[in-house]
Amino acid sequence: HYWENECFEPVVVCTGNVRSCTPYERNGGLYMSIRTAAGSWTPAKTIGIMRNFFRIGLLCLVCLLLAHCQDRAPMAQVSGPFLGQAPPLNTPVIFAPGIVSTDADELNATFSADGKELYFSRRQAGRVTLMVIREENGKWTDVTVAPFSGEYADVDPFLTSDGSRLYFSSRRPIDGTGQPKDADIWFVERPSDGVWDEPRHIAQLNVVGLNDYYTSISADGTLYFSRFNSDGIGDLYLSASDNGSFGEPEYIEGSVNTDLNEHDPFIAADGSFLIFSSNREGGYGQNDLYISFRDDDENWLEPLNMGEEINSSGYDYCPNVSHDGKYLFFTREINGSGDIYWADARIIDGVRSN
Repeated sequence: HYWENECFEPVVVCTGNVRSCTPYERNGGLYMSIRTAAGSWTPAKTIGIMRNFFRIGLLCLVCLLLAHCQDRAPMAQVSGPFLGQAPPLNTPVIFAPGIVSTDADELNATFSADGKELYFSRRQAGRVTLMVIREENGKWTDVTVAPFSGEYADVDPFLTSDGSRLYFSSRRPIDGTGQPKDADIWFVERPSDGVWDEPRHIAQLNVVGLNDYYTSISADGTLYFSRFNSDGIGDLYLSASDNGSFGEPEYIEGSVNTDLNEHDPFIAADGSFLIFSSNREGGYGQNDLYISFRDDDENWLEPLNMGEEINSSGYDYCPNVSHDGKYLFFTREINGSGDIYWADARIIDGVRSN
Protein backbone atom coordinates (compact mmCIF):
# COMPACT_ATOMS: atom_id res chain seq x y z
CA HIS A 1 0.00 0.00 0.00
CA TYR A 2 0.95 3.63 -0.51
CA TRP A 3 1.05 6.15 2.30
CA GLU A 4 1.55 9.79 1.30
CA ASN A 5 3.79 10.48 4.28
CA GLU A 6 6.32 7.88 3.19
CA CYS A 7 8.97 8.27 0.56
CA PHE A 8 8.01 5.87 -2.20
CA GLU A 9 9.37 6.40 -5.69
CA PRO A 10 8.34 3.76 -8.20
CA VAL A 11 10.51 3.91 -11.31
CA VAL A 12 10.11 1.34 -14.03
CA VAL A 13 11.79 1.62 -17.42
CA CYS A 14 10.49 -0.71 -20.12
CA THR A 15 12.55 -0.56 -23.26
CA GLY A 16 10.96 -1.55 -26.53
CA ASN A 17 12.29 -1.48 -30.04
CA VAL A 18 10.77 1.88 -30.98
CA ARG A 19 9.47 3.42 -27.81
CA SER A 20 9.97 3.30 -24.06
CA CYS A 21 7.82 4.36 -21.18
CA THR A 22 8.66 5.33 -17.61
CA PRO A 23 6.09 5.75 -14.83
CA TYR A 24 7.23 7.87 -11.91
CA GLU A 25 5.91 9.71 -8.87
CA ARG A 26 5.18 13.45 -8.69
CA ASN A 27 3.38 15.03 -5.72
CA GLY A 28 1.73 11.82 -4.65
CA GLY A 29 0.58 10.83 -8.14
CA LEU A 30 1.98 8.65 -10.89
CA TYR A 31 2.79 10.07 -14.29
CA MET A 32 3.95 8.48 -17.50
CA SER A 33 5.99 9.77 -20.42
CA ILE A 34 6.42 8.01 -23.76
CA ARG A 35 9.63 7.99 -25.78
CA THR A 36 8.87 8.54 -29.47
CA ALA A 37 10.60 6.90 -32.40
CA ALA A 38 12.72 10.05 -32.70
CA GLY A 39 13.97 9.50 -29.15
CA SER A 40 12.28 12.50 -27.47
CA TRP A 41 9.97 12.22 -24.45
CA THR A 42 6.34 13.35 -24.64
CA PRO A 43 4.89 15.67 -21.94
CA ALA A 44 4.11 13.79 -18.75
CA LYS A 45 0.50 12.70 -18.27
CA THR A 46 -0.97 11.82 -14.90
CA ILE A 47 -2.22 8.31 -14.46
CA GLY A 48 -3.77 8.94 -11.06
CA ILE A 49 -2.91 8.02 -7.51
CA MET A 50 -1.76 4.44 -7.17
CA ARG A 51 -2.85 3.15 -3.78
CA ASN A 52 -1.55 -0.37 -4.02
CA PHE A 53 1.10 -2.35 -5.74
CA PHE A 54 -1.44 -4.23 -7.82
CA ARG A 55 -2.13 -1.16 -9.94
CA ILE A 56 1.57 -0.48 -10.27
CA GLY A 57 1.97 -4.04 -11.50
CA LEU A 58 -0.70 -3.43 -14.12
CA LEU A 59 1.18 -0.34 -15.27
CA CYS A 60 4.37 -2.36 -15.61
CA LEU A 61 2.44 -4.90 -17.67
CA VAL A 62 1.28 -2.15 -20.03
CA CYS A 63 4.88 -1.04 -20.48
CA LEU A 64 6.01 -4.59 -21.21
CA LEU A 65 3.25 -4.99 -23.76
CA LEU A 66 4.36 -1.80 -25.49
CA ALA A 67 7.85 -3.24 -25.69
CA HIS A 68 6.67 -6.67 -26.84
CA CYS A 69 4.43 -5.38 -29.61
CA GLN A 70 7.52 -4.06 -31.37
CA ASP A 71 9.66 -7.17 -30.89
CA ARG A 72 10.34 -7.59 -34.60
CA ALA A 73 11.69 -4.12 -35.16
CA PRO A 74 15.30 -4.57 -33.94
CA MET A 75 16.13 -7.06 -36.71
CA ALA A 76 15.43 -4.38 -39.29
CA GLN A 77 18.11 -2.31 -37.58
CA VAL A 78 20.74 -5.08 -37.21
CA SER A 79 23.37 -5.23 -39.93
CA GLY A 80 26.94 -6.34 -40.48
CA PRO A 81 28.75 -9.67 -40.23
CA PHE A 82 28.04 -11.80 -37.16
CA LEU A 83 24.75 -9.95 -36.56
CA GLY A 84 26.60 -6.69 -36.04
CA GLN A 85 27.74 -7.81 -32.59
CA ALA A 86 30.72 -6.10 -30.97
CA PRO A 87 33.73 -8.42 -31.36
CA PRO A 88 34.57 -10.28 -28.14
CA LEU A 89 37.91 -10.28 -26.35
CA ASN A 90 39.57 -13.19 -24.57
CA THR A 91 36.74 -13.46 -22.05
CA PRO A 92 33.77 -15.27 -23.64
CA VAL A 93 30.45 -13.42 -23.85
CA ILE A 94 26.97 -14.57 -24.79
CA PHE A 95 26.43 -14.26 -28.52
CA ALA A 96 23.54 -12.08 -29.72
CA PRO A 97 21.51 -12.15 -26.47
CA GLY A 98 17.78 -11.94 -27.05
CA ILE A 99 18.17 -12.87 -30.72
CA VAL A 100 20.17 -16.10 -30.88
CA SER A 101 20.76 -16.81 -27.19
CA THR A 102 17.39 -16.58 -25.45
CA ASP A 103 15.51 -18.07 -22.50
CA ALA A 104 15.26 -21.28 -24.53
CA ASP A 105 18.17 -23.75 -24.72
CA GLU A 106 20.53 -22.87 -27.60
CA LEU A 107 23.58 -24.83 -28.70
CA ASN A 108 25.91 -25.21 -31.69
CA ALA A 109 26.78 -22.28 -33.92
CA THR A 110 28.10 -22.50 -37.48
CA PHE A 111 28.53 -19.40 -39.64
CA SER A 112 29.02 -19.09 -43.35
CA ALA A 113 32.47 -17.95 -44.48
CA ASP A 114 31.27 -14.38 -44.99
CA GLY A 115 29.64 -14.24 -41.53
CA LYS A 116 26.21 -13.48 -43.03
CA GLU A 117 24.43 -16.76 -42.36
CA LEU A 118 24.14 -18.63 -39.08
CA TYR A 119 22.74 -22.06 -38.30
CA PHE A 120 22.30 -23.23 -34.71
CA SER A 121 20.17 -25.55 -32.60
CA ARG A 122 17.37 -24.57 -30.25
CA ARG A 123 15.75 -26.93 -27.78
CA GLN A 124 12.24 -26.04 -26.69
CA ALA A 125 8.97 -27.84 -26.07
CA GLY A 126 10.89 -31.10 -25.70
CA ARG A 127 12.46 -31.05 -29.17
CA VAL A 128 15.70 -29.75 -30.61
CA THR A 129 15.47 -28.04 -34.01
CA LEU A 130 17.87 -26.43 -36.45
CA MET A 131 17.42 -22.67 -36.75
CA VAL A 132 18.72 -20.19 -39.31
CA ILE A 133 19.20 -16.45 -39.48
CA ARG A 134 20.80 -14.61 -42.40
CA GLU A 135 21.59 -11.18 -43.68
CA GLU A 136 19.51 -10.14 -46.69
CA ASN A 137 19.76 -6.79 -48.45
CA GLY A 138 22.02 -5.51 -45.70
CA LYS A 139 19.69 -6.44 -42.81
CA TRP A 140 19.35 -9.56 -40.71
CA THR A 141 16.14 -11.59 -40.92
CA ASP A 142 14.23 -13.03 -38.00
CA VAL A 143 15.32 -16.42 -36.65
CA THR A 144 13.36 -19.20 -38.37
CA VAL A 145 13.36 -22.99 -38.47
CA ALA A 146 15.70 -24.30 -41.18
CA PRO A 147 13.65 -25.48 -44.18
CA PHE A 148 14.79 -29.10 -43.80
CA SER A 149 14.21 -29.29 -40.03
CA GLY A 150 11.32 -29.21 -37.58
CA GLU A 151 9.62 -32.58 -37.85
CA TYR A 152 12.22 -34.71 -36.05
CA ALA A 153 14.99 -33.98 -33.55
CA ASP A 154 17.85 -32.31 -35.47
CA VAL A 155 21.05 -30.94 -33.92
CA ASP A 156 24.75 -30.11 -34.49
CA PRO A 157 24.83 -28.24 -37.81
CA PHE A 158 28.16 -27.73 -39.60
CA LEU A 159 28.27 -25.50 -42.68
CA THR A 160 31.17 -26.09 -45.09
CA SER A 161 33.43 -23.20 -46.04
CA ASP A 162 31.89 -22.85 -49.52
CA GLY A 163 28.37 -22.92 -48.06
CA SER A 164 27.25 -25.68 -50.43
CA ARG A 165 26.76 -28.44 -47.87
CA LEU A 166 25.50 -28.60 -44.28
CA TYR A 167 25.99 -31.63 -42.05
CA PHE A 168 23.84 -32.35 -39.01
CA SER A 169 22.70 -35.16 -36.72
CA SER A 170 19.11 -36.31 -36.71
CA ARG A 171 16.82 -38.92 -35.23
CA ARG A 172 14.63 -38.98 -38.33
CA PRO A 173 13.88 -42.42 -39.80
CA ILE A 174 16.08 -43.32 -42.77
CA ASP A 175 13.14 -43.93 -45.09
CA GLY A 176 11.49 -40.66 -44.06
CA THR A 177 8.50 -42.23 -42.36
CA GLY A 178 7.76 -43.78 -38.99
CA GLN A 179 9.09 -43.21 -35.50
CA PRO A 180 12.31 -41.43 -34.53
CA LYS A 181 15.43 -43.60 -34.18
CA ASP A 182 18.98 -43.26 -32.92
CA ALA A 183 20.93 -40.18 -33.99
CA ASP A 184 22.73 -40.45 -37.35
CA ILE A 185 24.76 -38.06 -39.48
CA TRP A 186 22.95 -36.49 -42.44
CA PHE A 187 23.65 -33.69 -44.87
CA VAL A 188 21.88 -31.35 -47.26
CA GLU A 189 23.31 -29.72 -50.37
CA ARG A 190 22.59 -26.31 -51.81
CA PRO A 191 22.94 -26.01 -55.59
CA SER A 192 23.55 -22.74 -57.37
CA ASP A 193 19.87 -21.76 -56.98
CA GLY A 194 20.48 -21.39 -53.22
CA VAL A 195 17.70 -23.80 -52.16
CA TRP A 196 18.58 -26.71 -49.88
CA ASP A 197 17.71 -30.13 -51.26
CA GLU A 198 16.30 -33.07 -49.30
CA PRO A 199 18.42 -34.47 -46.42
CA ARG A 200 20.58 -37.48 -47.24
CA HIS A 201 21.67 -40.18 -44.84
CA ILE A 202 25.39 -41.17 -44.76
CA ALA A 203 25.11 -44.90 -44.19
CA GLN A 204 28.83 -45.67 -44.00
CA LEU A 205 29.31 -43.32 -41.02
CA ASN A 206 26.51 -44.59 -38.84
CA VAL A 207 25.99 -47.69 -36.70
CA VAL A 208 22.49 -48.95 -35.99
CA GLY A 209 21.57 -48.50 -32.33
CA LEU A 210 24.37 -46.01 -31.52
CA ASN A 211 24.22 -42.24 -31.54
CA ASP A 212 26.54 -40.33 -33.88
CA TYR A 213 26.84 -36.58 -33.32
CA TYR A 214 28.71 -33.39 -34.09
CA THR A 215 30.42 -33.27 -37.45
CA SER A 216 33.29 -31.05 -38.55
CA ILE A 217 35.43 -31.28 -41.67
CA SER A 218 38.97 -30.21 -42.51
CA ALA A 219 39.96 -28.67 -45.83
CA ASP A 220 41.12 -32.04 -47.19
CA GLY A 221 37.63 -33.47 -46.63
CA THR A 222 38.37 -35.57 -43.53
CA LEU A 223 35.26 -35.73 -41.37
CA TYR A 224 35.42 -35.87 -37.56
CA PHE A 225 32.50 -36.83 -35.33
CA SER A 226 31.63 -38.36 -31.97
CA ARG A 227 29.99 -41.74 -31.37
CA PHE A 228 28.27 -42.68 -28.13
CA ASN A 229 28.24 -46.33 -27.08
CA SER A 230 25.34 -48.13 -25.44
CA ASP A 231 26.46 -46.80 -22.03
CA GLY A 232 26.29 -43.19 -23.25
CA ILE A 233 30.10 -42.73 -23.31
CA GLY A 234 31.41 -40.74 -26.26
CA ASP A 235 34.58 -41.23 -28.32
CA LEU A 236 36.03 -39.33 -31.27
CA TYR A 237 36.23 -40.80 -34.77
CA LEU A 238 37.35 -39.66 -38.21
CA SER A 239 36.51 -40.69 -41.74
CA ALA A 240 38.70 -39.86 -44.73
CA SER A 241 37.03 -38.63 -47.89
CA ASP A 242 37.70 -40.06 -51.34
CA ASN A 243 36.08 -38.01 -54.11
CA GLY A 244 33.25 -37.05 -51.80
CA SER A 245 32.66 -40.56 -50.46
CA PHE A 246 33.53 -41.26 -46.83
CA GLY A 247 35.45 -44.32 -45.74
CA GLU A 248 35.03 -46.57 -42.74
CA PRO A 249 35.18 -44.52 -39.52
CA GLU A 250 38.45 -44.79 -37.58
CA TYR A 251 38.81 -44.51 -33.82
CA ILE A 252 41.28 -41.69 -33.09
CA GLU A 253 44.26 -43.29 -31.38
CA GLY A 254 46.52 -41.68 -28.81
CA SER A 255 45.65 -39.55 -25.82
CA VAL A 256 42.64 -37.79 -27.38
CA ASN A 257 40.25 -40.58 -26.45
CA THR A 258 40.06 -42.05 -22.94
CA ASP A 259 37.73 -44.33 -20.99
CA LEU A 260 35.78 -41.22 -20.06
CA ASN A 261 33.51 -39.05 -22.18
CA GLU A 262 34.93 -37.28 -25.26
CA HIS A 263 32.62 -35.72 -27.80
CA ASP A 264 31.92 -32.72 -30.06
CA PRO A 265 35.16 -32.55 -32.06
CA PHE A 266 36.06 -29.45 -34.07
CA ILE A 267 38.93 -29.93 -36.50
CA ALA A 268 40.89 -26.91 -37.79
CA ALA A 269 40.66 -26.34 -41.53
CA ASP A 270 44.36 -27.19 -41.91
CA GLY A 271 44.07 -30.11 -39.48
CA SER A 272 46.57 -28.55 -37.07
CA PHE A 273 44.40 -28.73 -33.94
CA LEU A 274 41.36 -30.52 -32.59
CA ILE A 275 39.04 -29.04 -29.95
CA PHE A 276 36.59 -31.27 -28.10
CA SER A 277 34.61 -31.61 -24.88
CA SER A 278 35.60 -34.04 -22.13
CA ASN A 279 34.94 -34.82 -18.48
CA ARG A 280 38.48 -36.10 -17.85
CA GLU A 281 40.15 -35.26 -14.55
CA GLY A 282 41.58 -31.82 -13.91
CA GLY A 283 38.74 -29.81 -15.41
CA TYR A 284 36.86 -26.82 -14.06
CA GLY A 285 33.32 -28.15 -14.41
CA GLN A 286 31.12 -31.00 -15.58
CA ASN A 287 32.68 -31.01 -19.06
CA ASP A 288 35.49 -28.78 -20.31
CA LEU A 289 36.87 -27.84 -23.70
CA TYR A 290 40.26 -29.36 -24.49
CA ILE A 291 42.57 -28.84 -27.44
CA SER A 292 45.16 -31.14 -28.98
CA PHE A 293 47.81 -30.02 -31.46
CA ARG A 294 49.58 -32.15 -34.05
CA ASP A 295 53.31 -32.70 -33.92
CA ASP A 296 55.64 -32.82 -36.93
CA ASP A 297 54.88 -36.53 -37.37
CA GLU A 298 51.12 -35.87 -37.58
CA ASN A 299 50.50 -37.39 -34.16
CA TRP A 300 48.08 -35.81 -31.70
CA LEU A 301 49.78 -34.36 -28.63
CA GLU A 302 48.44 -34.60 -25.09
CA PRO A 303 45.21 -32.55 -24.95
CA LEU A 304 45.37 -29.29 -23.01
CA ASN A 305 42.54 -27.78 -21.01
CA MET A 306 41.59 -24.48 -22.66
CA GLY A 307 41.62 -22.74 -19.29
CA GLU A 308 39.30 -21.07 -16.86
CA GLU A 309 38.62 -18.17 -19.24
CA ILE A 310 36.85 -20.59 -21.59
CA ASN A 311 35.65 -23.30 -19.21
CA SER A 312 33.18 -22.85 -16.37
CA SER A 313 31.68 -24.82 -13.49
CA GLY A 314 28.99 -26.00 -15.90
CA TYR A 315 29.01 -28.02 -19.12
CA ASP A 316 31.10 -26.49 -21.93
CA TYR A 317 30.84 -28.12 -25.34
CA CYS A 318 30.01 -27.62 -29.06
CA PRO A 319 33.22 -25.79 -30.12
CA ASN A 320 33.41 -24.18 -33.55
CA VAL A 321 35.90 -21.70 -34.99
CA SER A 322 34.58 -19.29 -37.62
CA HIS A 323 35.86 -19.91 -41.14
CA ASP A 324 37.95 -16.73 -41.01
CA GLY A 325 39.70 -18.10 -37.92
CA LYS A 326 38.84 -15.05 -35.80
CA TYR A 327 36.24 -16.31 -33.34
CA LEU A 328 35.69 -19.36 -31.18
CA PHE A 329 32.05 -20.26 -30.61
CA PHE A 330 30.90 -22.80 -28.04
CA THR A 331 27.95 -23.67 -25.80
CA ARG A 332 27.89 -23.22 -22.05
CA GLU A 333 25.18 -25.04 -20.14
CA ILE A 334 24.42 -23.98 -16.58
CA ASN A 335 21.66 -25.70 -14.57
CA GLY A 336 20.34 -27.47 -17.65
CA SER A 337 20.00 -24.40 -19.88
CA GLY A 338 22.52 -23.53 -22.57
CA ASP A 339 23.58 -20.37 -24.39
CA ILE A 340 25.97 -19.80 -27.26
CA TYR A 341 29.17 -17.94 -26.35
CA TRP A 342 31.98 -16.52 -28.44
CA ALA A 343 35.54 -15.37 -27.77
CA ASP A 344 38.57 -14.15 -29.67
CA ALA A 345 40.12 -17.24 -31.29
CA ARG A 346 43.61 -15.95 -30.52
CA ILE A 347 43.10 -17.63 -27.17
CA ILE A 348 44.02 -20.83 -29.07
CA ASP A 349 47.49 -19.41 -29.78
CA GLY A 350 47.76 -18.56 -26.10
CA VAL A 351 47.11 -22.18 -25.13
CA ARG A 352 49.57 -23.37 -27.78
CA SER A 353 52.34 -21.06 -26.52
CA ASN A 354 51.79 -22.17 -22.94
